[in-house]
This record gives sequence, structure tokens and C-alpha cells, in this order.
Amino acid sequence: MARAYVETSTPTSRSTGQGGGSFDWPLLSIVTAMLIYGLVMVFSSSYPNSLLRKDHPFYYVGYQLAWIGAGLVVMVVAARIPYTIWERFSVPLMGAAVAMLMLLLIIGAERFGSTRSLVGGSIQPSQPAKVIIIIYIAAWLASKGDRIRSVKVGLFPFGVLLGFLTLLVVLQPSISTAVLIVLTAIIMFFLAGAAIGQLFVIGVISGLTFWFVINYISYASDRLTKYWNSIWDPINSAEHQVQYSIQALTQGGPIGVGIGQGVAQYPGFVPVPWSDNIYAIIGEELGLVGTLLVVLLFALLAWRGLRIAMRCRDPFGMLLAVGLTSMLVVQGLLNMAVVVAWIPPTGVPMPFFSYGGSAMVATMAAVGLLFSISHYSRNRPAAKTTVRTAVGLAAIGPRPNTTARTRAAAPVRKSYATQAKIGVEQNAGLDFGWGDGGSRLSGSGSGSATGASSRSGSSAKPKARAGQRDSRSTGNRDHG
Repeated sequence: MARAYVETSTPTSRSTGQGGGSFDWPLLSIVTAMLIYGLVMVFSSSYPNSLLRKDHPFYYVGYQLAWIGAGLVVMVVAARIPYTIWERFSVPLMGAAVAMLMLLLIIGAERFGSTRSLVGGSIQPSQPAKVIIIIYIAAWLASKGDRIRSVKVGLFPFGVLLGFLTLLVVLQPSISTAVLIVLTAIIMFFLAGAAIGQLFVIGVISGLTFWFVINYISYASDRLTKYWNSIWDPINSAEHQVQYSIQALTQGGPIGVGIGQGVAQYPGFVPVPWSDNIYAIIGEELGLVGTLLVVLLFALLAWRGLRIAMRCRDPFGMLLAVGLTSMLVVQGLLNMAVVVAWIPPTGVPMPFFSYGGSAMVATMAAVGLLFSISHYSRNRPAAKTTVRTAVGLAAIGPRPNTTARTRAAAPVRKSYATQAKIGVEQNAGLDFGWGDGGSRLSGSGSGSATGASSRSGSSAKPKARAGQRDSRSTGNRDHG
């Protein structure tokens, strides 16, 4: 007699994520490649200045190695902590970030015309604050659910929150960091289910605000004026950074002049070539091939980050993964856009590549959180186990290490095609929902097993009957 088996996962080390679970090797490979690539270019771009001004050719690359080591420690710690803990502590973390940004305005050290650092310029509070702000916004958006489309619950509070956080960063002033925070927050707001009209309102208000700020701050206004005057001829720009960056890129050609053979990194040419303008040095020494390799690495990082988000089974984890990935990729694109003269010069470093202490540690913390989401969300069985039990399927996909099989009274048979279809539907990740304006977090639902059970349970019987018809036509049978 043919019988059906219903598979239910038990709390094993793999399903709970407590040791011995899966590891995201693709993400590790991408990050490792970017760190090695960046370390080589930091050495090449800083060698002349290190030798002439620091009396040591390995001055900058030595410090970069130390910061990478500190970042790796932070990454490992963040990867080992279940990401759901950060949702519970998002409010205290946000309070600490706001306190740091306000303290910076009072006792911060002024460098290059901005008050962005503490302790003699070695700590930039805005760097860890970016990660904390993303954690808080992800927790806030996840708590609203479908109410995010309401003006009173979604648009207005989100606008006030974003405006307050951006104001603290603009007052340093750090316009590039403020732009990065706003763009990342808008992406998260969109994927949380905001209506297109709400996004349009936020975009218009943000654009007008930044236009006012740029015209109010003298150094930003001067840069913008010089940029507009030379937009059609950047190689002869009056803006020193734009002129020499474009010259370095054109000098490199298709394959570059070779590592260490360029001249843009020497004093008097591209400013801070080991930091904000390292992309210009890559273009000169490795040519178009080297710059496109950087673009490819960021594209792979975006792909992997979105894959992690799509596989996450709760709204907070998905929004957090999207926010962290967007922050890293958008920051890299902003840096490239400045070097190729697509946007006015800003002080935004390139993640993984540019020299920097706080920026590197914050970047590695973001990567550690992505590792945590990838590991712990993949090994959380609640939503998927509930769907399997209600639908009455045998295992869809890889079997857990330990399963408890219980016999069902009525025979339920599914063809492989039907199982695959249901598996895809239950594990869908991002649904942009242009037409209905609904939540774009399909597959995560409310993050609770109860919600998944009620939805799948209501359609269990029709699916079971459909499975019987499929089995008659295909001849597939479960043997007990």
C-alpha cells in the first residue's frame, strides 16, 4: 500500500546554526579577492609618498594591514553572533550612534575643512554609524509590516527619522556620507513595500535639501561650480582632483602602464591617491582591464548580497542584507563616479580598496553581518518546515541531517515538477510588485511560522488532490 511521509526537521546543529553549519564560501572568496587587490594598489599608490614624507616605503600599507586585521576580528565576531540579536538592540545602538555624532560636533578634530574624526583623526564615528543606522532602519521597517504604505505610519515618520540622521552627518559636514545614507535608506524603504508615490516625495525633498545644503556650504558650492564649468572638458578642469584623475585614466589605456610605473601617485598630481582616488591609480597602472575588474568584483558582491537577502526567511534579515549590500556597492559606485567625473568630487572612500581605519573596520563589520544572515537564516527551519508539513510533501531540496518521519493517513503523491514549483514559490525572495504596490519581501512574510502555516494550510487539500492527479499521470509512487 502506498503511503506518504511528512518530513519535519528536528533541532540539530545544522538547523539551529549552532556549530558545524554551512559557510558562505562565495562571499568569502569575493571579499578576499577585493582585499588582496586593494592591498596591492594601496602599496603601489602610497609608495612615493611613504618614501618621501614618512621615510618608510611600507608606512601606509603597514597600517592598512593592521586595519584589515582588526576588521577581520570584527567580521568574525559579527558572523558568529545571530543577526536577530541586533534587532533587539537596535534602539540602544541607535542611541549610541546619535550620541557619537553629536559628540563629534562638539569635540571633533577638524581635518580638510570638516569635523569628521575623534582622537586626533584616527576614529571617524560616521563610519560605524552607517552600519548602525542600517540596522535600525531595517528593524524599524520590519516592525511596520504592511502599514509602511500609510503616510502616517510609513512616509512621515521615515522622513523625519531620515532627515534627523542626515542632518547630524551634514553638519560635520560630510555630504558624501549623507548621500550614501539617504540612497541606502530609500532602497530599503522601497523593498519594504513603500508606494512609488512615497519614493517620489522622498526623492524630491531629498534633492531640494541637498541642493540647499550645497549652496549654503562654501567649499561644496565652489566644487560644484568648478565641476559645472568643466563638465564638457574634464581633462582641463579647474578642479585639481578631476583634472588629474581623468589624465591618469587616459594615460592607462586598455592595459595600463604597469604596477608601480604610474606617475599620478607622486606628490603634486592626484590628491590622496591611496584613499579617495585609488580608482584613478588603478586606471593608470592596470588600464581599462583593471578598472573593469573592480566593477566586476562589486557586481559579484551585489549578486551575493542579494542572494543572501532572497534566501532570508524574515523581513528584518532580508532588509538588513539589502541595506548592507546597497551601502557597500553604492559607496563603491560613488567613488568611481567621482574619479570618472560623473559627479562632483566628494570624500567617499572605496570599500575594501581605499586606505582607512574606521572605514575598513566598518566595512568588515558589514561583511560579518552578511555572513551571519547567510548562516543563521539558511539554517532556521521554522518557515520551511511548516510549509512542508501543511502541504504534505516529502523533502524539497537537501534533506536535513536528522528527520522524524510520521505516517499520514491518506496517500499524498507529488510529481517532481510539482515539488519544484512549490519549492520555488515558497523560497521566492524579492518581488518588486510594481502594479499593486505591495510588499516586495515575498517569501519572508511576517517572519513567523504561524503565518506560513495558516497560508499553506488553507491550500493543503487542493494541492494534495492536484498531487494525486500528477502521480496518476507520471506513475510516481511513495513506498512505505
